[in-house]
Amino acid sequence: MNKLDLLSVGSWTIFDYILRSKNYPKEGETITLEMPHKLLQKKYYGDCSANVAAAASSSGAKTGLGMIVGEDFDTYGYREHMVKLGVDLNGVEVRLGKKSGYSYNIANKKGRGICLSHLGIAKNQSDWKPPYNEIKKSRAVVISEKFSSYTLKTIVNAKSLGKITAINGMVKTANKKLIDFLKATDYLFINQKEFEAVLAALNLNDAKDIFSIGPSMIVVTEGSKGSHWFLKNKKFTCDAVSTSCAKDTTGAGDAFTGASIAKLLQGYSPEEAAKYASTVSSFVVEKWGCQTNLVNSKYIKKRMNSFFKKKQLR
Repeated sequence: MNKLDLLSVGSWTIFDYILRSKNYPKEGETITLEMPHKLLQKKYYGDCSANVAAAASSSGAKTGLGMIVGEDFDTYGYREHMVKLGVDLNGVEVRLGKKSGYSYNIANKKGRGICLSHLGIAKNQSDWKPPYNEIKKSRAVVISEKFSSYTLKTIVNAKSLGKITAINGMVKTANKKLIDFLKATDYLFINQKEFEAVLAALNLNDAKDIFSIGPSMIVVTEGSKGSHWFLKNKKFTCDAVSTSCAKDTTGAGDAFTGASIAKLLQGYSPEEAAKYASTVSSFVVEKWGCQTNLVNSKYIKKRMNSFFKKKQLR
């Protein structure tokens, strides 16, 4: 049985269209797009779970992907792309005659975006069965949206088998099942707004209260302000690695999660994993698309060492 370091599971929208404009449209307003015409129909590879898998694999972890997709996963080259990144696809189920989800991201001049999604096959996941065989052979399992019965069964099964478990992203959308997801996770990766939403939904005050439910580590990302790491015995903040040519922030959080878990599994301390992951994200935002700029580790380490040479974790 081939072993995996990390299995990334979830299914949302696997293709992205990126529409660029100086500003977002207001209600009733017409705006122009600031981009070459030839890029209007360009598909970028996306989906949170796939983004996590791509970044983890690029960070040296033996990584697998678990999701159910339409036949366009093959016809539009996604399978070939992931294979080139070294991602194991035994956990991917392709359903013939079905279409995968698509997202339309509107990016403003700062590279930040709003997203409109058509979920395609991922809309109804009630009959989906988790990739149990792949879970068994993995050291760790991370789930991303959609937070459905499919991903809940995945993380509960992984936890019951003694795997390291993690959640990436908008777990608040699990609604009444939020507690069930948190009980089954060891590492929780969410952004600041998502963190605040979880606290409000459960009437909690801070990270310590979430520890009592299940997670042993909570990582809250805050864009250019860096990431805040909460462990039961300590907390620290890691600066975001700066870049002068940020274009598209979509997928930076997923890349951060994938790189963080990969390095933790390789024995890095949380502090060193944070530095590495922050640097990975700094490269991701420099090009359009979530998986377009996953660079070699030597470039990661060079930028990381240069940036953090005079920086101290807070």
